[in-house]
Amino acid sequence: MSALLGLALALKLLASFEVPQGTAVDGAPFGGISGIDYDRRTGEWLMISDDRSDKAGFFVGRLDDKGLRLTRHVRLRLEAGERPDAEALRIDPLNGDLVWSTEGDAQRGFDPAVRSMDREGAAKGTIPTPFSFKDGARPNLTLEGLSFSPDGRWLWVSMEAPRVQDGPVSTVAAGGVTRIAKLDRQGKTVAQYAYRLDPIQAAPARRGDNGISEILALDDHRLLVLERSGVEDAQGRFAYHCRLYVVDTREAVLTKRLVVNFDRLGVPTANLEAMAWGPGRRTLVLMSDDNFDPAAPTRVVVLALTSRR
Repeated sequence: MSALLGLALALKLLASFEVPQGTAVDGAPFGGISGIDYDRRTGEWLMISDDRSDKAGFFVGRLDDKGLRLTRHVRLRLEAGERPDAEALRIDPLNGDLVWSTEGDAQRGFDPAVRSMDREGAAKGTIPTPFSFKDGARPNLTLEGLSFSPDGRWLWVSMEAPRVQDGPVSTVAAGGVTRIAKLDRQGKTVAQYAYRLDPIQAAPARRGDNGISEILALDDHRLLVLERSGVEDAQGRFAYHCRLYVVDTREAVLTKRLVVNFDRLGVPTANLEAMAWGPGRRTLVLMSDDNFDPAAPTRVVVLALTSRR
C-alpha cells in the first residue's frame, strides 16, 4: 500500500453479482449483511448480519470469481433478551479476535456499543466509545462504521448520521454533520472529527436519508468513507445512491475527495453497507444489505485499487 501514498486513488470494476435468493447455511437464511472482513490466515470471509431474531450472528464463507460459497453460520452469544442491530465486523489484526458494532436495542435497555468476541460468537468484552456517540444519538443512526488501522494500533469508529446536538440530518437541500473518532486499543478517544455528509441524492416521494454506512482505513491517516442515500418512492420501494470518498485525517478540516460514484459504475444500485480489503489489499469488496426483502437480493461488488497521478 505504501506505493499509493500521496497519489490520487482510482477504482476499477472487477466483478458484480448477486447471491442467489434462498441461500442458507446451518438453518440461517443469508441476508441483512451489514459488515464483512477477510481473514488472511484462512482465506475465509466473515459477514455479519443485522438479523434481530434468535439467529443473530455471522456467516463464514469463501468468495471468488465463481461467487460466494457459505460454509457455516455462527450465532452471537448475547445477554438474555438482547436483540442487537449489528452494523460492522472487523478481525483484530493483532490477536485475531472479532470486533463488531451494534446500534443497540433501546427498547430493552441496550446502548450502542463496540464489542469483541471469539470465533464462536462468545463475548470477550466491550470497547469504550466516545460519550458523544451515544448522547443525543438518533435511533438507528448511531454506530455504523468500524475499521482497524493496518497495524492494529488504532480503531476508527463512525456514526451513521448527526446526533441531535450536531444539527439536522441530511435533506435534499443540505447535508448534515456526523462524527468519526480514532480510539486506541483500550478505547480511549485519541481524536474526533466532524464529517460533512452529502445531501440526499434524489427527492423521495416518502422517506429519504443519507449517512455513512461503512469506513475502511487506507493507511495510517487516510480513510475510505462509504455514504449511502436511501430514497423511497410512492409505492414504498427504495432506490439507493452510494458514493465512496477518501479523507485525510491530518487535515484540520476533513475534506472529502470522491473516489467512485456507484450510480456511474455500470452495475445495478444496491444498499451497500459492508466493505473490506480482499487478498493483497489491492482489491476492495462491498456487499449490500438486502433488508430481508425477497425483491432485493444481496449484491457483491469487487473493485481493484489503482492510482493516478
